[in-house]
Amino acid sequence: MEYINKTVFLNYLNCPTLGWKTKKDMLPKLSGLNNKLLTLEGKNIHKEALKLFPDAVSGKKLKLERPDVSCKDLIADLEINKSVYAMSFVADGFYAKPDVLKKLEDNSWHLFEVKSGSRYKVKYTSDISFNVMVLSKLGIKVSRTSVLYLSNDYRLGMESSKLFTESDCAQKVELKVQEFLSIVDKASEDVQSEFMPTPVLKRYCKNCPMFDVCIGKGVEKRIFDLPRLSILQMDELIAMGADTIDKVPDDFNLTERQKIVKNCVLTNTRYISEDLKTELENIKQPFYYLDFESVTTITPLYPNIAPHTQILTQFSLDKADESGNILEHYEYIADQTRDCRKYIAEKLIEYLGEDGSIITYANAERIIVSKLAFLFPELSEKLNKIIERIADLELIIRKDYYDVNFHGRTSIKKILPVLIPDMSYDSLDIGEGGDASAAFAFMAMGLYDEDKIKETKNNLLKYCAQDTLAMIRIRQFLIML
Repeated sequence: MEYINKTVFLNYLNCPTLGWKTKKDMLPKLSGLNNKLLTLEGKNIHKEALKLFPDAVSGKKLKLERPDVSCKDLIADLEINKSVYAMSFVADGFYAKPDVLKKLEDNSWHLFEVKSGSRYKVKYTSDISFNVMVLSKLGIKVSRTSVLYLSNDYRLGMESSKLFTESDCAQKVELKVQEFLSIVDKASEDVQSEFMPTPVLKRYCKNCPMFDVCIGKGVEKRIFDLPRLSILQMDELIAMGADTIDKVPDDFNLTERQKIVKNCVLTNTRYISEDLKTELENIKQPFYYLDFESVTTITPLYPNIAPHTQILTQFSLDKADESGNILEHYEYIADQTRDCRKYIAEKLIEYLGEDGSIITYANAERIIVSKLAFLFPELSEKLNKIIERIADLELIIRKDYYDVNFHGRTSIKKILPVLIPDMSYDSLDIGEGGDASAAFAFMAMGLYDEDKIKETKNNLLKYCAQDTLAMIRIRQFLIML
């Protein structure tokens, strides 16, 4: 990376070490179908946003036409109320590329930033402020700043003007720019240094992609293994130097679950609640194991759906006996060309009958069935009865079982290798929820031919079936305890 771009600078604000590693191009590369979908949709959203500026000219085109003229002088020649997009600016080693700049009557500029979210987020202010800071270093006055994000009122087929909501953020940006200017020289010095800044533990480390090869490398009993630590708890522990669980004071305010985890870590034991047997006995025959897959896209795939709407697309359902033997297997995957939620709801009602517990992992299935009941009032009574029968296996584990190898997590992908070492998703062509959602989206967008669609649907069915089989194996493990 020749210049310091927005990602480097904002990562530096979170952690100087991360900013330095970003500048040195040391971060892991994003991959997978989900990342490809986000990239594709992001480009499409920007194309739609440019329709709001029909007279806008490309900064790349201007630069090609007059390569000897600075970007500042190029835009200075634009007429009042004209806009420019994809124009790159460099000042003092910092690189910015604002989405759209519109020239105002006083020769100042209105900067627009396009975002694919459906509400204003705090991080948008930092994104815009970085661009404004770089422009200010060039003497380019930005007097107005706006974020264009997606409107929940938009529906497929509407004009592009209906897709976006504009939010003024000039006051927030002005304050943030002053903050950035006060540290920009130090940031430039640190990220361009030959020597990496010494990493310091902070709450941002919890979800940092570099934690395991940075300050967390080789560290056992990490405080982040305590489940659901609040921001206040993390800040207090770090401030007192408690970077590992064995350093957490006995009188520190922890939840009951956190105390259990702490004790398991310190004694290297697992926890089995006295209530586990009762919880498992409350699950009644016949046993149904249910898993859903869904798709969520930035812009709607089907009519009468808002941006970012979660659409149920498939299910796997196993009916099993007390020993975990599968008696019947049901599965369904939607026609990607239309919204099949009502049909799926009807099939669930048919297959699940009226008796027995419906075992799920996490709360997603309960939430989705609740949404189906709201969406289809004529089915609500039967769907609400299904909700009453749901038994959440993850909730049972959270309350009644803990293994130190969970490292504070209880998602099915985290606990399965611990409880069922011989079972894995590694051999599947699609083995992750985000990629499953993206694969269906690509089909619905018409980007796959018939052979690819057939192959993808087969892979999606295998992935979903693996989830219900995993639940059967996990419940049998708990019963054996």
